[in-house]
Amino acid sequence: MKPEVLKKPKVIVFDMDGTLIESYLDFKELKKKMGFAEDSSVLEALDDVTDSEKKKKLWQQLDDFEVEGANRAILYEGVIEFLDFCDEMGFKRALLTRNSKKVTQMILGKFNLSFGLVLHRDNLEKPKPDPMGLDVISEFFQTNKDDIIFIGDHLHDLLTGISAGVRTFLYNNGNNDIKSWSEKADFVFEDYTSFKNLLEKTFKQV
Repeated sequence: MKPEVLKKPKVIVFDMDGTLIESYLDFKELKKKMGFAEDSSVLEALDDVTDSEKKKKLWQQLDDFEVEGANRAILYEGVIEFLDFCDEMGFKRALLTRNSKKVTQMILGKFNLSFGLVLHRDNLEKPKPDPMGLDVISEFFQTNKDDIIFIGDHLHDLLTGISAGVRTFLYNNGNNDIKSWSEKADFVFEDYTSFKNLLEKTFKQV
């Protein structure tokens, strides 16, 4: 691992589902019910639907699915402590999710979470894996890209970070088969407690 990978950041950006929370969302089953290909991405597949009435029903199906996930959601162990660590270190925090405004607000309220900037599909023209979200975050915090770390759990997150030129850390939550794309990550970790301890030790040496 290159030393600059663990360079002290000014901003840490978090994905939401699968990174901060376990929402038990089975997208394979959802895509099957929606009539989309298993290897498709739901938002992009929805954009391609031309029948307005069908599209409306599919959007409602997605909304119901995400709300159900939010109601079941739990925080991953060590998340609160890691967010507190970010505050103690003076890092700015941002949230970047493909979820909706409504569901994002549900999650933030449920777990009393707050971020300096929250971006979701309803206030961002181009969702992940487009780099727009990270570009907006960089501009909002007036921070260079090399002073940002993006933490996510999915290939979408890794592609977003690569496109934006931002260090991207992969949280291996155990739900994804990461073997084929984990090498795209700058760093991989499996629990927030040991990750926090590593960063704490590293930054104290700086």
